[in-house]
Amino acid sequence: MYKNKLKRLLKTTAAIALAAILTLSASAAPSGLGNFAYSETFSDGQFSDVRPGDWFTPYVRDAVNYGFFRGRSEIAFEPLGPLTLGETVALASRLRSIYHTGAADFEQSAPFYAVYAEYALRHGIIDAHLSYGTEASRFEFASIIYRALPYSAFAQINDIPDFGISDVASDTPAGAAVYTLYRAGILTGSDRFGTFFGSSNITRAEAAAIMVRLASPSSRLGMSLPSRIPTQELFIRNTDAVFMIETFDERDISIRTGSGFFINNSGLAVTALHVFGAAKSATITTFDGEVFDIAGIRAVNEEFNLAIIEIDSDKTDWSYLILADSDAITVGSTVFAIGSPRELINSITEGIVAHTGRELDTETMIQFTAPISFGSGGGPVLNTLGQVIGVASSSFTYGQNLNLAIPVNLIKELTLGPLVSFEEYQHSLIYDW
Repeated sequence: MYKNKLKRLLKTTAAIALAAILTLSASAAPSGLGNFAYSETFSDGQFSDVRPGDWFTPYVRDAVNYGFFRGRSEIAFEPLGPLTLGETVALASRLRSIYHTGAADFEQSAPFYAVYAEYALRHGIIDAHLSYGTEASRFEFASIIYRALPYSAFAQINDIPDFGISDVASDTPAGAAVYTLYRAGILTGSDRFGTFFGSSNITRAEAAAIMVRLASPSSRLGMSLPSRIPTQELFIRNTDAVFMIETFDERDISIRTGSGFFINNSGLAVTALHVFGAAKSATITTFDGEVFDIAGIRAVNEEFNLAIIEIDSDKTDWSYLILADSDAITVGSTVFAIGSPRELINSITEGIVAHTGRELDTETMIQFTAPISFGSGGGPVLNTLGQVIGVASSSFTYGQNLNLAIPVNLIKELTLGPLVSFEEYQHSLIYDW
């Protein structure tokens, strides 16, 4: 009798174990892009603002079929409408869940994004809570979506070199996400030059296209980016980020002029340190004629004649330039200089790199032939994508376009310190914070 009970117990235990294994196998689908499948049905004419012939119509259809998107109403999708950070986090969470489990079974919450936000925090899609009602920028969308999937989900199909995207530096926090998504054919840019426009808001149509390409590798696009932007276009894109500097003595009498350029949208800028000389104050004049005071200096490198300055303004939408990799430049490559020679605000000249590592005393400089004159010092020297490779510093008085630029990588090595006024700076012997 004991043996019969033992047999029944063993059979019951085995059955329970087998059921557990089968249940586990059914619920834990292997991770992968194969888990994405249609779960909804898009009907032609479902949305009055999604019409045949619109570039986004196939993507909206598939994004709805995959269950990523619904309309803003029963009859409108609002393809050109903005996407919020809350909606972005929801999309990223659903993306990750389907990839790893084959399903996106999230309970409803109030507000709607609460359950997704907690999931995203738990799985490293975001590091901290966001302003979920804020409209998402293209940079923010790319960064959040990138973190939703493992790197193996972004198989490279495009050869995009570092700094190959004209308005994105590959060595910035958002750069890794953007370059990976371009190389995988998920992002393609917003114009014929492949420009990303990362600070602009992403639209629902753009987000739908990206989500479909993430879920379906066959939808990803092969592409190549140009290595040169036409000079006129390059000037138009960058001239708002370059300005003339004018310095003044203690009696507010003008001393000299120079050039500079913004490196972020909040008013940090770069110039050559020699521009300030014995100045007690200084202003900038932008290309459109606006004048702003320079609040002071945030960092300098006296040996290499570099200064990072801060503009006295509450603006947070300054146009700014992308810093390239000055170690990657080659002799003979085309460069452009933008500056304000003789107070001729934002003049552009073209030349080539004549030497990549000209040794002068203890300094290693870039020698280039784009003409510069008095007042050009501190202006950017750009590559053919409009990215900064150097800061115009000096030229030989008796020479034919023998000009020198400070390598841009030295800017990246500077550490920002507290704001120092010109008066404080003039009395200070500390030149590097």
